[in-house]
Amino acid sequence: MTRYGYARVSTTKQSTDSQTSDLQKEGIPSNLIITETLSGATSWKQRPELSRLVHRLKAGDTLTVAKLDRLGRNAVDVLSLIDILKKRQISVRILNLGIDTSGAGGRLFLLLLAGFAEFERNIIRERIMAGLDVARAKGKRPGRRCILSPEKTALARAMKQRGLSSREVSELLQVSRMTAWRAMNSLEAVP
Repeated sequence: MTRYGYARVSTTKQSTDSQTSDLQKEGIPSNLIITETLSGATSWKQRPELSRLVHRLKAGDTLTVAKLDRLGRNAVDVLSLIDILKKRQISVRILNLGIDTSGAGGRLFLLLLAGFAEFERNIIRERIMAGLDVARAKGKRPGRRCILSPEKTALARAMKQRGLSSREVSELLQVSRMTAWRAMNSLEAVP
């Protein structure tokens, strides 16, 4: 049952001194405090020091941070990290909130965080859908561009009518087999 600390700043112009000081006041030895300089917008999996620490933690250990945003700025990402740790029986302590995920208050916090994460996902989805609607209204086709021209798509459908396989069509049109299959099975030529 080891207690580890994690401190993070976004730029080299910032210092982790206040965070490490808070963690040491909690009784975490300096050799068990991991520091990192990387943006909080970066997923926890993409942060080398935090990722290594997570893999090093064992059941019964505690990960302590001075503030919640040190784990990340994205509620979905932070929740996934806390959930992974919880499943491995590792608790998370957030000093400025006075939260320990091993207790009842910590579990309530996780429910609230999950609600915020779902809210964040829904807001992002709404923004994406609104952007797609605007693009379509302007006559744009969102998504990946078609590799084949409408003429080649019509040609692929004609080859299918003659009994050619998707492999044969892909070789003739010099595209992947899946692209050939999609073109052969499309209902109409794509503009």
